[in-house]
Amino acid sequence: MCGICGFYGFDDENVLKRMIKVLSHRGPDDKGLYTDENVSFGHTRLSIIDLSERGRQPMSNEDGSIWITYNGEIYNFIELRKELDGNHRFYSNTDTEVLIHAYEEYGLDFLEKLRGMFAFALYDSMNKKLILARDPIGKKPLYYYWDGFVFIFASEIKAILETGIKREIDMNGLCAYLAHQYTIGRNTMFKGVKKVLGGESLLFDFKEKDKGIKIKRYWDIKEDIINAPEEYFIKQLRRLLEESAKLRTIADVPVGAFLSGGIDSTSVVALTKPNIDYDFHTFSMGFGELYSELDYAKIVAEEMDTVHHEILIEPTEIIKELEKIAWYYDEPLGDAAIIANYFIAKEAREYVKVVVAGESGDELFGGYGNYKIGLKTYPYFMLPKIVRNIVRQTVSLALPRDGLLKRKWHYYLNYFAQRNLELASLYLQKCAMTDEEIEGVTYNNLIFDDDLIIYSNNVIKQPLNRMLAVDCKNLLPEKFLMKADKAIMANSIEERLPIMDKDIVEFAFKIPREFKIKRGNEKYILKMAVKDLVPNEIIKREKAGFGVPYAHWIKNEMEELVKQRLSEGELIKKLFEKEKIEKLMHNYQNSKWNHPATLVWNLFVLELWYEIFLGGNDYA
Repeated sequence: MCGICGFYGFDDENVLKRMIKVLSHRGPDDKGLYTDENVSFGHTRLSIIDLSERGRQPMSNEDGSIWITYNGEIYNFIELRKELDGNHRFYSNTDTEVLIHAYEEYGLDFLEKLRGMFAFALYDSMNKKLILARDPIGKKPLYYYWDGFVFIFASEIKAILETGIKREIDMNGLCAYLAHQYTIGRNTMFKGVKKVLGGESLLFDFKEKDKGIKIKRYWDIKEDIINAPEEYFIKQLRRLLEESAKLRTIADVPVGAFLSGGIDSTSVVALTKPNIDYDFHTFSMGFGELYSELDYAKIVAEEMDTVHHEILIEPTEIIKELEKIAWYYDEPLGDAAIIANYFIAKEAREYVKVVVAGESGDELFGGYGNYKIGLKTYPYFMLPKIVRNIVRQTVSLALPRDGLLKRKWHYYLNYFAQRNLELASLYLQKCAMTDEEIEGVTYNNLIFDDDLIIYSNNVIKQPLNRMLAVDCKNLLPEKFLMKADKAIMANSIEERLPIMDKDIVEFAFKIPREFKIKRGNEKYILKMAVKDLVPNEIIKREKAGFGVPYAHWIKNEMEELVKQRLSEGELIKKLFEKEKIEKLMHNYQNSKWNHPATLVWNLFVLELWYEIFLGGNDYA
């Protein structure tokens, strides 16, 4: 894992060095740069494979005509190297060099051969082309800026900002954050700064720069249901999981694991442990009596004989680190679990340089409760829009005028107001404001445009797969993977996800619905595939999210800090009506319902971000 950056359209080595410096946490082991008359590349290295100087980046081919700056791991690089060995000379044992020669051999088609997590920029000096690419789902972040004259890219937005571009809020990004807690689609919170999405490549041909950049989706989710008995899917999934877990132990440094005691992380630990011939460290965390995952994690650790670490975090520690965490994240992310991600990574870095984790099990195999709701209600979304509107309006008129019951019913009416099943499913995942709430507290029209949500380009027919696919395109990469990457890399550690292997993702969309959610049992096929490896208590355990007691903090230890930001914050004053914010603050103090506290936390995080990146707080 590393940090990458670079630009086209100007020549300034001091700017490049500043970009490299702000990415040093992503790669503290080494740094490098390359410049010519067209491009400038920068790199910070976290050494994982081939720790020698031969792994230094930016790296070139034999004659220096192709250069790359790369972040990630290609797990099938040994296999690819064997294919290339006869036609190309290798000077290192890195996967980086394999990427260069694979491009020489196959052109851009080489992207389809890669099995891993990656974000890279490749410069073909002979053909005057710059190519950016991001892994299929979007584990590794990749941002760019293009104004028709200057092209800039980096692993993190803060590096792009070092070039001196104007710092302005992107209103689409802001609306997405208010509605979903994170930015959705290509937009970020910064005007002009965009994302390369998962499964995309970006081509910038210097010879045709008047035509701009070309973005292509080289990989996409495809539904291809196989008609086979349950046992077939169990055996195939188990084989793929074992293979994926083994590949993710390839490293020249120790590998550990994050362990929550849920089915996903427990499965990953169980599958990984047989491939480790040294002390296998696992890490779990809690927040005292308010929330803890430690009991279940301890059961797994003892069963699997790991060297287990329990981390307990106090609010005073969190308050000290809040501004630092906000700086590392580049954009506001309302999910308070970013705090847990950050502190568990900080502890893990004391013992290992690589961890495996269990993300993506829910989005591939149906782990969230909203999927069951969607399966029960999807016939409603097949009705003509006019019929749905009549039903919704009739129910609305019958509701009480005020109170908690009214608000809860209104929440579900909004669910049925969504224009398709995918949007309705995303709506139930929201931990932010409804359109009505946004309209009620803001001065401007800040309603999120749901046309920005990313869908698969392929036709997906099964209702469950439609919901899973939209989560794999939006919720998973832009919320869960983003918060993990930024927290992990803030502490100079690499996270690998065995369940999110490309082959497993593709196989998941071949599995019939009845084997994902069976008789109400979520992730049924995954549980069956690992049931002989995982303690029975974990198999039967009901799903629990990564709970963080932010509602308690903002009523207690963080109360004054939060009130000060919401009553005096510059952005809050610009966007929101003072009386409505005061009412919201009153409601969260007196409500037993978590929603007002969630809204207060989201606004607090937004103001904190603004102060650090646009409010003159020179945190860096």
